[in-house]
Amino acid sequence: MLSKLVKKAAQVAYSAAFWGVSFAWMGGVAVTWMAVSLFVPPRKTHMYIGAPGMAACLNLSLSKVEIIYDPDFDPERRSVFCQNHVNLMDAHAACATIPHAFCGLMNAWQFKVPFYGTIMRLADGIPVHANSANRYREVAAAARERAAKGLSILVFPEAHRTVDGKVAEFKKGVFLMAREAGLPVVPLATRGMFELNRKGTWLFTPTKITIYVGAQIETAGISTDQLRKVIARTEKIIRDFAEHGIIPGKVAVDEPTPAGELVGT
Repeated sequence: MLSKLVKKAAQVAYSAAFWGVSFAWMGGVAVTWMAVSLFVPPRKTHMYIGAPGMAACLNLSLSKVEIIYDPDFDPERRSVFCQNHVNLMDAHAACATIPHAFCGLMNAWQFKVPFYGTIMRLADGIPVHANSANRYREVAAAARERAAKGLSILVFPEAHRTVDGKVAEFKKGVFLMAREAGLPVVPLATRGMFELNRKGTWLFTPTKITIYVGAQIETAGISTDQLRKVIARTEKIIRDFAEHGIIPGKVAVDEPTPAGELVGT
């Protein structure tokens, strides 16, 4: 009993420190990026300030992070990156992974979050307004505009964070957006993020996080039936990796560190 209390107290202290340090760090990143943006467009400094600044928060969690790129993935091609949605650190994982400038597709209210929202505006994020009657058209037009600027787009096809660690059924809207914009989709699957933190708790536990980036899957000009197959294929790749550590054509990767075990301790 005493051992469990000590571990719980350590987790609470660590989590409180992590939140404090992370928000302070993001504040510094936001201020620095805003200052530089007065002279250089933010998309040109994304890979020097925004992305590494956000990715550093994942490292601050003391987790071990490994990134696996499919050999057929084209790092220079702008795409719609489809990521499984686990916790508030998902965007940080994407920043550590996507090798070029990108923006996020997110609920409009998220732009009001201190520091985080500022960074998302600097990254030219696409707001989704819940009560807009023309929401799909607005998002599709914004996607075309971002692609013309040379930005990829990060999306979460499940629309909501998982509550059980499983990958939920994908919504078709982001795939329709990708087809409308003429962009391929890329499966971006994370494994171990649920052990780090989960919806409904502010507590964190350092763990092993593995991220898989698949090859581009074409959407331009395909039919509705073909698009359904693209959605199913993307969902399967992400679910296989996130839940079982399976990479297409390869054996499963290592299991994540069980929640409660601190990496490096």
